[in-house]
Amino acid sequence: MAPVAPSLHHAPPPTLEGGQLENPTGKLCLLTALYAVQGVPFALIIGTLPTLFATSVSDARIGVLSLGAWPFALKALFAPLVDSYFSRKAWVIPCTLASGALWLWLGHTIEALVLSRDTTSLAAALFAVVLLLAAQDVAVDIWALELLPARSRPYAPVCQTVGMGAGNLIAHPLLLLLSSSRLRDPPVLTLPRFLWLLGPIHAALALAAALQPEPERTRPRPSLRRTLESLRAVAATPTTR
Repeated sequence: MAPVAPSLHHAPPPTLEGGQLENPTGKLCLLTALYAVQGVPFALIIGTLPTLFATSVSDARIGVLSLGAWPFALKALFAPLVDSYFSRKAWVIPCTLASGALWLWLGHTIEALVLSRDTTSLAAALFAVVLLLAAQDVAVDIWALELLPARSRPYAPVCQTVGMGAGNLIAHPLLLLLSSSRLRDPPVLTLPRFLWLLGPIHAALALAAALQPEPERTRPRPSLRRTLESLRAVAATPTTR
């Protein structure tokens, strides 16, 4: 019989860590929420904002918005820094707080940027948000393996898939639906209000991450030089040439 893939519908049973019963559900929910906030800017860049600009600016200027998503494509350039310096929490917490602060700022300025059709400034602000969340993503991917007990680690990719999907769903079709005056006038939720709400959400996630115990390190952290050498060795293999 083929093995059944893990699913959040079938939560992993409590596991014994250090002789004590531990339920990983809270940690799985935290990881899912951290991945969800990473999906929000992609939904805005690819779906929501182009829809708002569709009738007012050229396709070329709408294309400028896509530059805001570049940091995720460039993760390999700064991932060695995240892997070599500081703890995972030391990256997750400040990146989450800083991106939340930028969302607060955008919540106050997005209306003026949209009305002035300033896609360049908007792309620059989104680039900064995505850069912080890309660094957070690198840290969360590794932190998940340290945070979860061994029996629950196969659920980490499930958290990523569900979280990113939820972020895309909330920030694109659901946001457009709730911000439509055809559904309700005035709208249930506007884009500025949505971005402003992301600030406290990020702060709550940073607090939840800070409350997680620091996992015991079983091996020394690799140096930046060793990490770069490992990447160079992988790049030199026939399958990646």
